[in-house]
Amino acid sequence: MKKTFLPLLALAIFSVSLSSCSESEAESKEKEEGKREVAKSADSLNLSLQQLQSVNVELVGFEDRQLRPVINANGKIKILPDSKSEVHSEVEGHVDAIYVREGQFVKKGQPLLKLTSMEFLELQNQYIAAKSEADFLEIEFKRQTELKKSNVGVLADFQATESKLNAAIGKEKALKAKLGLLSFNTDQLSNIRKAEISPVVIIRAPISGSVFKVHQNLGKLANPIDPLVDIISTEQLQAQVYVYEKDVDMIQEGQPVELTFPSQSIPAVQGKVASVARALDMENGAITLYVNFKRPQTKETIFSDMNVRARVVGSTETKSSNTLPRTAILDDGEGLYIFATSQPNASKIPLRKTKVEIEREGDEYVQVKILEKMPSGMKVANKNILALEAERKKNE
Repeated sequence: MKKTFLPLLALAIFSVSLSSCSESEAESKEKEEGKREVAKSADSLNLSLQQLQSVNVELVGFEDRQLRPVINANGKIKILPDSKSEVHSEVEGHVDAIYVREGQFVKKGQPLLKLTSMEFLELQNQYIAAKSEADFLEIEFKRQTELKKSNVGVLADFQATESKLNAAIGKEKALKAKLGLLSFNTDQLSNIRKAEISPVVIIRAPISGSVFKVHQNLGKLANPIDPLVDIISTEQLQAQVYVYEKDVDMIQEGQPVELTFPSQSIPAVQGKVASVARALDMENGAITLYVNFKRPQTKETIFSDMNVRARVVGSTETKSSNTLPRTAILDDGEGLYIFATSQPNASKIPLRKTKVEIEREGDEYVQVKILEKMPSGMKVANKNILALEAERKKNE
């Protein structure tokens, strides 16, 4: 009797232990399911179709479509060579006055500096002498011509006078051209006896623009080698935009480019691809696009090497699957998401925030990659998805 009782007791104890283990496992599973449900509800919300329509949200499906790719790239503003002027004096002279300051806007022809130049004084003197000689020889040439016609003059004298006159006229023209480089009108010296010779040279702006640098100071001896003033015009600008090598085939010359600036007070502008570099930039490993554009209508300063953001719409189309409108993508600062549902016809439509990646960008549509397994026939919320995100956050 005792022998029978002991095995039965052991069996009862084992059964109780097994039952306890099963209960513990069940409780653990329930807790895990509860955690999953909480996690799921934190990323989900349930709304009726009427509620969605009231906040201008619609449900759309994934589609296959031809995408014209959009390339987003960074770049820097560069000044065109013909938009920058380094002003020099054609003669040596001392700086007597400076009429402009750095940062000041000047118009073409506006006075920049005043020089006193002995060289300029000597040029005027040489011009007067050359003009006087040319005038005298012109009279002598006419006299020799008349003598030749009357068979009185000597042919050698006529030829010598003609040669001297041509040389004098050439010298006069050369000196007139030199004075013209200094913006001096030689008509002021036409009446030699009444002409006033001045050593003053006024240096004027060759282009309209902003004074970038003044290199001189009062009393300094300026010479033709050293620059006096640097002027930069920002009416016609160029952006050097850097794109990856894989994107170059989608770009061609003449293609439009939208440029945006770091300062929101500067409006976006439209430019065109002027040319594409034929070699890889070794510093950044990219291909450079040269984009010409006009200065936007703004009072803000636009300067060389300012950063810009470029948006280029590709010239060719590519067949793409799993495309959605851009307005269906939520960027919350940590990643890209969509609100997807597998029950679009339910009275309360369950929408779950799902992370995605963009594989290819188009102008209005994007090709997306869903980072988790999802059933076919899914619908996605489109337009005003920020309203859905605000509603979802109430469940957190």
